[in-house]
Amino acid sequence: MTDMSFRDLVRAPKVELPGGPRRWVVESLRLLIDHFGTDPLRRPAVVPKEFVADGYDGSEEAARELCLRVAERMGIPSERIRFSFRLEKVVEAGQLLGATLVNAFVAQSLPAFHGAASGDIAAVRKYSRLLGVAPKDRFAELLVECGVHDASPEEPDGVGDGLLPEIQRFAFLDFLTELVRCRHIAAEPNPDRRAELEQQPARPDPEAAAAESRTAGRWTDLTYCMPGVELLPGHTAVMLGSDILADPTVLLSAASHELGHQVLMSSDVPGATGVLREPLTDLYAVLHGFGIAHANAALDETTIDTPTVETFGYLGETAVAEALAVYRFQQHRLVRDGPLLPAWHQALDPEPRARFVARLDELIGGPPTALGW
Repeated sequence: MTDMSFRDLVRAPKVELPGGPRRWVVESLRLLIDHFGTDPLRRPAVVPKEFVADGYDGSEEAARELCLRVAERMGIPSERIRFSFRLEKVVEAGQLLGATLVNAFVAQSLPAFHGAASGDIAAVRKYSRLLGVAPKDRFAELLVECGVHDASPEEPDGVGDGLLPEIQRFAFLDFLTELVRCRHIAAEPNPDRRAELEQQPARPDPEAAAAESRTAGRWTDLTYCMPGVELLPGHTAVMLGSDILADPTVLLSAASHELGHQVLMSSDVPGATGVLREPLTDLYAVLHGFGIAHANAALDETTIDTPTVETFGYLGETAVAEALAVYRFQQHRLVRDGPLLPAWHQALDPEPRARFVARLDELIGGPPTALGW
């Protein structure tokens, strides 16, 4: 494998793609088209500056309207999708509530935990680092910030409003992670290895986890959040970080990705729920016209020489730009809408634009039989 420079590395896919990025993109885009049809190719690509409404002010209301437009463009019914823009708060509140669930599990103070295996209870009692955590004050603050009322750590399955269903979802997953960790330690027969497992970080602290989530997004099914508690049947959540509201291009990229999960997670497309689900979801957004936003959002050039380089997405700038070229090549073969090199390529940032044009040139010169078209 050829060594990559740092500048190439930050532009590369975040996960290894079977057969290499180019082959994977061509084969996966063909797979998506075969499964979902060619209708997405018949619509023009989304140019962010044209798609975003005039007067977009970075408010949650404006962001929600933009997300609804993205859903409409992707043909996804949005009536039961809960859009929110406080992911970092939800993550932190979920971790704090998760600690409360760990304590409730040991104390058997919630009906949902009655009948738990005694071995599991003993493992959590012995190895959990979350026992005794009492996050009442901070948790109460986060509930207010998430628009939740009538809920508390002592009654985590109580009826509330705001982002409580999302918080409960994170909390239960956090609890399960801790339960599995404690089970794993308790089952280790080697004392040295068991001691080593005990010393490994169980999870980031809530504030660190929240900071890592600020420019990320999450999609989740809200049907079941906790054992025995059914919340919002048929509803899903698209949660985005507050930090992305100021940049509508990044918001378009994040929203189209998370909404892609809405479709792919319930489909039978190979790879939609496996280790390649995230890059495949990026590619699904490209197929639906959001490749320009994904390419421009993939790397913040102003941070490339700083200690913390800001990247976004899973395909990376290089693979997104090349995927956009394959998308355009397929689109032009289907609709013949003027020159193969579209006017919208000028909306791409310089680096992805150069990569897009170069890959498009290669596609034009390549033998169609070898490309499978």
